[in-house]
Amino acid sequence: MLSTSKPSPWSFVEFKANSSVTLRHWVKGSKELIGDTPKESPYSKFNQHLSIPSFTKEEYEAFMNENEGTQKSVESEKNHNESFTNEKKDEGKNSWSFEEIEYLFNLCKKYDLRWFLIFDRYSYNNSRTLEDLKEKFYYTCRNYFKASDPSNPLLSSLNFSAEKEIERKKYLQRLLSRSAAEIAEEEALVVESKKFEMAAKRTLAERESLLRLLDSPHSDQTITQYLTSQGMSQLYNALLADKTRKRKHDLNIPENPWMKQQQQFAQHRQLQQLNVKKSEVKENLSPKKTKRQRQEMQTALKRKSESAYAEQLLKDFNSDERKALGVITHGEKLSPGVYLRSTKLSTFKPALQNKILAILQELSLPSRPVMPSFDVMERQEELLKKINTLIDLKKHVDKYEAGMSITK
Repeated sequence: MLSTSKPSPWSFVEFKANSSVTLRHWVKGSKELIGDTPKESPYSKFNQHLSIPSFTKEEYEAFMNENEGTQKSVESEKNHNESFTNEKKDEGKNSWSFEEIEYLFNLCKKYDLRWFLIFDRYSYNNSRTLEDLKEKFYYTCRNYFKASDPSNPLLSSLNFSAEKEIERKKYLQRLLSRSAAEIAEEEALVVESKKFEMAAKRTLAERESLLRLLDSPHSDQTITQYLTSQGMSQLYNALLADKTRKRKHDLNIPENPWMKQQQQFAQHRQLQQLNVKKSEVKENLSPKKTKRQRQEMQTALKRKSESAYAEQLLKDFNSDERKALGVITHGEKLSPGVYLRSTKLSTFKPALQNKILAILQELSLPSRPVMPSFDVMERQEELLKKINTLIDLKKHVDKYEAGMSITK
């Protein structure tokens, strides 16, 4: 679309980037309005530099000698070994000349304390390390500000230790050069520590709930005030006010185990009586048995009598004689058909089964016996039960030790 308004003029004028550099850029407006003299750049307010202290040789020697005199008076109170170490350090610090200090401060001012640039451009003495440059700079600045204001709270921020900086870099180098296995091990340890923390929190919550249930408030008031009608009305109003409060009802009310057991016994007795009555009624109402039913009943009675007769015959034999004869009496009901004896081993939950297998491996025992005879299977069952008991005891001991560590 065509515009009827007049376009704004732009001028290519000069501006001062700093005191020694003059550049040109486009500015909206005519040259008559802007003028011919170069103006300061509007972005010069963002060109800020750090205020690095500057001093002459006489000032440097004055505040350094004053601070060294104070240090010597303090060091005289220490033992011989410490004073010898501090003297060595002071000799290292005093090995700097004023010209080298001035050169270092000029680089710091030029590159705004960008230490990697300063270390790269430093060419006065090639034997200096980056930590040496930092330590000497902060040491000199601390003495400079301490001479002007000894009570300045920012003096502590100017302390720099080259030894600690070297140790920090070595530790970081070791941290970055870890192998994948070491990183995985550390992550596994972090996960285990979080599990311990969660278990500790859960144990504390359970303990608090138990204490809350066991701790009942003790009333110091007597019941005589509630024996009158006025006292009863006050108690009724207090209970109503307590119920109207917005709070969660405690559903974890402890049960009386004796009462619960008595109720179970009573229910079991009632069920037995009902079953006896039902069987009597069925016998009275049942029709006459068929020929097949009578034969099955006779067969069952015959088996029962035979088992009783066999037990009567074997009562005179001891365990060794029964073992020699290969006679075994089974108390439990056997499943029909042929089966492997090793399939009758006790099984546990997957988590518990893994722990039992690990203990068997430590004992150099197989998970299933190589020769599953009757005696071997009995011993295997006893061993599995003992291992299960041992794991359960260890679980309780760990829980108790975690609780003791939390209380400490």
